[in-house]
Amino acid sequence: MTSKNSFLVNSKENHKRRTWVWIVSILAQLLIYPSVLTLYLGRIKIWNKEGAYPTEALFKKVMYDATVEAIGFQSKYVIHILILGVIIAVQGFSYLYDKKKVDMYKSVPVSEKRRFTIIYINGILIYLIPAFIATLLSLLIAGVQGAVNGTVLAECALAFLVNLLYFLIVYHTSMLAVMLTGNLVVTGFAVLTFLFSGYVAVMLYNSLKWLFFDTVGGLFTEETPHKLSIAMEYLAKVNRLARIKSVSSKEMMEAILPLYAKWFVVAALLLALSYWCYRKRPAEATGQAIAFPVIKPFVKVFISAIVGLSAFYVAEDVSYHNTAFAIFTMVVGCVLCCGVMEAIYDFDIRSVIRHLASTGTCVVIVIVIFCIFQFDVLGYDTYIPAIDDIESIAVDIGPYQQYWEWDSADESITYVSDTSYLKENMFLTDIEAVCELVRKGQGLGGVYENDERFISVLYRLKSGREVSKRFIVDWNDESNEELLNRIVGTKEYRDGFYRFMKDDIPYDTLRKQIRITYTNGPIECELPSASAKRLRDAWAKDMEQFDFTMAKHNRVCGVINWKIGNSYSETEMPIYESFTNTIALLKEYEAYYPMQLRAEDIDGIEITNYHVDEQEEAEIMSGFPEAEAVDVVDTQIKPVTQYFEEPQEIEEIIAAVFPQEIGYYWNSRDMLDRNFDILITFKTDTEYPYGRGFYSYKFFKGQAPGFVVERTAQ
Repeated sequence: MTSKNSFLVNSKENHKRRTWVWIVSILAQLLIYPSVLTLYLGRIKIWNKEGAYPTEALFKKVMYDATVEAIGFQSKYVIHILILGVIIAVQGFSYLYDKKKVDMYKSVPVSEKRRFTIIYINGILIYLIPAFIATLLSLLIAGVQGAVNGTVLAECALAFLVNLLYFLIVYHTSMLAVMLTGNLVVTGFAVLTFLFSGYVAVMLYNSLKWLFFDTVGGLFTEETPHKLSIAMEYLAKVNRLARIKSVSSKEMMEAILPLYAKWFVVAALLLALSYWCYRKRPAEATGQAIAFPVIKPFVKVFISAIVGLSAFYVAEDVSYHNTAFAIFTMVVGCVLCCGVMEAIYDFDIRSVIRHLASTGTCVVIVIVIFCIFQFDVLGYDTYIPAIDDIESIAVDIGPYQQYWEWDSADESITYVSDTSYLKENMFLTDIEAVCELVRKGQGLGGVYENDERFISVLYRLKSGREVSKRFIVDWNDESNEELLNRIVGTKEYRDGFYRFMKDDIPYDTLRKQIRITYTNGPIECELPSASAKRLRDAWAKDMEQFDFTMAKHNRVCGVINWKIGNSYSETEMPIYESFTNTIALLKEYEAYYPMQLRAEDIDGIEITNYHVDEQEEAEIMSGFPEAEAVDVVDTQIKPVTQYFEEPQEIEEIIAAVFPQEIGYYWNSRDMLDRNFDILITFKTDTEYPYGRGFYSYKFFKGQAPGFVVERTAQ
């Protein structure tokens, strides 16, 4: 009984010395949670009075969502929880910075274990009690206004536990930083290093991959630097959890249980390490930069290597890829950082040249890392998994698509990224064809964001690992055509790439939200929403003949656009002349018009020749003054515009043009002449419904009439 009372007495005394921390925690959490919630609910009530929510059910749903947004899984609380965790830990053990206080505490008949336990538990209570009261008060405020149900309570409870675990990891990390250092300033640097250096290191690694490797990136690449930083992982995880619609769903459990388990283990390990360092911490560490001299060179090398490689990356960028200058900057940055670290360790500027062995080690390490990237020692660019190790593959080959899913639970449309959709829906099993195509593309050079030839590949390995790469594919290489047919011509590709190959659309439910149009360029016709199911079935039937050869050697005759829900996003269906089922249905609805223009419908044609090819040639030659074959006087070649309205000229022009916005992927980008822009103006009394009165076209490559070339020449 005496021991229990003694513990309580010690605990109360410790709380008295931490009054200001209690005040900070109470004010921060009681102000944030209830205030944000009150603001959200009040704003929604005002909008409801203004008629923003047509039904009571919708108003209730929005109120529930607001409560969850205020006190559920929300990334906006990452900062205040982090700050509280750091303040509570540092203030609790700050006596370790003062030798007199350390001596005083050691003279008191209280064991180190009890003192650590009291400070530690009191620190948790300083966060936990105000957080619990703030959450409970917020729920009471929401409940009074009818903004709480079982789902809201469940998510808020789960979020409370996630926030608590997040706090514990920050708290334990900050405690460890205190145990390893001897003054407040260095502790601050240590906390930042522990919390964010992993994130910085992974970000730097990803940046260097983009700088050195040709095959990095692609649609399926998921950069995950947050996994080595608790603050950044909290941001990533709660954002994902906030998007999961049901707290009882399998998706929620799959996301939250591993997170709980991981963070609990990490928190426990950090606590054990902090306690061990606390017990082993030498008394003379007070006032020193680092409490344990043995870790000094490791910290120095780690931080200096990151600084040196970061300096290399920045220098590469600002010097326009002057590698020699970047290497020099890397070495200098590394050496300077080593010197600064030594000066911080000893609080003496003269120490910058001490311990040159560890400085030299750091320089060697950054040079070795540079060589690994520069010479691709680990074979990043040449890596292709063994065929027997691959379970399936997803590829991003084809025109840009926008994807959506129908949520039957609340009867709503959810727009999803192309990355997510293809990963979840495309499972190619002709692995040999993809690997051979990738192998042939390895020697074609780097891939850039505006390079239209690249494909993204996701290898799903039998081990459960996923590997994402991207490569160039030469669409004009005839030897690639068979390989591409084995990919693009499969049901697996069509079902995984084109949204409307998936027959899971509740057409009757969505009838009022569907808008379908067919366009051949200058003409756009709207189809009745009642035709949606028939149109989708006809198109899916026609798509059975689709493969790379068909897309490469045939031009589309129009595109069907689907707009579903209140979004500007559109999903496209390409239409070819051989799509007899679709075209027959379009004709039935009087929506099909031939792409070939009629001269009698055209009022005039304005053609601008930008001389793009000549401009590029002039710019290239201007960089080689020793070239005698071309006398370049002025590289700024100006565009020339001419107007054509003679019927015979119009006939010749329209025979060689194609709608600029209808061009469709594997052939149109190569077949159109980029030098010319053609603006065709239509008459107002035509039989065909040219809605806008004008439209932009391009010439087929090499088919611009001679009189056009002549009259638009320089």
